[in-house]
Amino acid sequence: MRKGIDMGYARIVIQIVSERYFPHQTNMIMSQSLASRLNLPRRPVWVTFGSASDPALITLIQNHTPLVRVSSRLAERLKITGQKTLNARYDPSARCLMLGPFLGILMNRDVEGRDTQLFGVMTRFMEECAQAAASRGVYLTVFPPEGIDLSSKTIRGWTWGANRWQSSQSPLPDVVYNRLTSRRLERGTVLQQKLNELKTTHHVDLFNETFLDKQQMYDTLSKNEQIAKMLPDTQPWHISRLKPMVEQYRTVFLKPTNGSLGQGIIRVTLQDGKWICQYSEATGTVTRIFPQYREALRRISRKTAGSRYIIQRGLNLVTLDDRSVDFRVLVQKNATGVWSVTSTVARVANDSHIVSNLARGGTLRKAGEVLASIHTVGIKPDLRTMQNTALTIARTFEELAQGHFAELGIDLVVDKRGHLWLIELNSKPSKTDDTVTRPTLALRPSVVRLIDYVIFCTDWAPYIHIRQPRRPQQKPFRRKPR
Repeated sequence: MRKGIDMGYARIVIQIVSERYFPHQTNMIMSQSLASRLNLPRRPVWVTFGSASDPALITLIQNHTPLVRVSSRLAERLKITGQKTLNARYDPSARCLMLGPFLGILMNRDVEGRDTQLFGVMTRFMEECAQAAASRGVYLTVFPPEGIDLSSKTIRGWTWGANRWQSSQSPLPDVVYNRLTSRRLERGTVLQQKLNELKTTHHVDLFNETFLDKQQMYDTLSKNEQIAKMLPDTQPWHISRLKPMVEQYRTVFLKPTNGSLGQGIIRVTLQDGKWICQYSEATGTVTRIFPQYREALRRISRKTAGSRYIIQRGLNLVTLDDRSVDFRVLVQKNATGVWSVTSTVARVANDSHIVSNLARGGTLRKAGEVLASIHTVGIKPDLRTMQNTALTIARTFEELAQGHFAELGIDLVVDKRGHLWLIELNSKPSKTDDTVTRPTLALRPSVVRLIDYVIFCTDWAPYIHIRQPRRPQQKPFRRKPR
């Protein structure tokens, strides 16, 4: 990768102007001082924005502003609309003036709450992403799967401007952050073909590209001896496994392999010769007690019909006020591409549910306070231990798994001996308003870190992060003219 001194850099303001205000054979006007900062030559160059590329014929004027006037025809070819503040750098080896970086967030239309807001329960998160991106000169668009048109190398979606979302058509972005909320939609053949072509043909970087399967996560992390000790015994669901596992562990959990938000979980306990089945519904936990195993099995078979499940050992976990508690550690890659802890919270279950998910009425508490309040027979982990463990899990998962991940929600629990267990790894951690741990902040820390990582993985970090230490060497990701 070239050092920053070899490539000129500047933060510019693009203004689109009618063709008639430009000198003959000119489609871009900027100041002489700005051209000097960018190290631009006195000849035509390519200008690129996402996948769009077109020749730029530049006229220089004598002032000292970051304003760059772009002809309406050039703006149309680059798919730039309205006044924009963007980063610009010039690569002399490719004779290319690059604008960006350009982030696309892939989001389905049918998100919960969309009848009142464009992105439903994700609206505030998307607005924060747009604001954080704009403050760093990053162009952002949110688009649905059906908005991808590879034949024209464009995406239709929405961009943020004038305090509202506006329909837009853009070139293909430099990088895509997958925030689809539907596993079924994500697995669709047509979308998978489009995403594969984006990566392989158009060289678009795609991260958090897939939901995680609980059984695959267990099988993957079991390959690491250290982490395998933190994984409760987990096996694919089969009726032949239920009785032996319940008799061995006294309590087991049946979980949908592709489930989320605590949906579909069944707890099975053997107590005093009776089989106790519990599962969550909207009104709370339903408890059914069966004197005979075959009766319990019939009920469980009906509840699990049509879905893939795992069966997982139950643990003798610590509680807080007789309520189950787990810990969600959000880890993200930072401005230098390194896994870092963004937040750690405790989730305490509603007293009418068997799971602590916020979607089931659970509440957020400060992790440190909850760890101080719980009691264990052995030495319990402190907050730093929990966070370091989560980072080890993230790094190990990245080494063993396929795909590009930059954000993981890691769910940990503590048993009454003080042992730390890994319950789940989530590649699409919730971004709804009820997960905001510091509502007084204009931008949640996870949004700031997201934009930092986008800048890093698109190779803009040495320019935008001028005052930060130089990041480790990384394979170049250079957008060239097409």
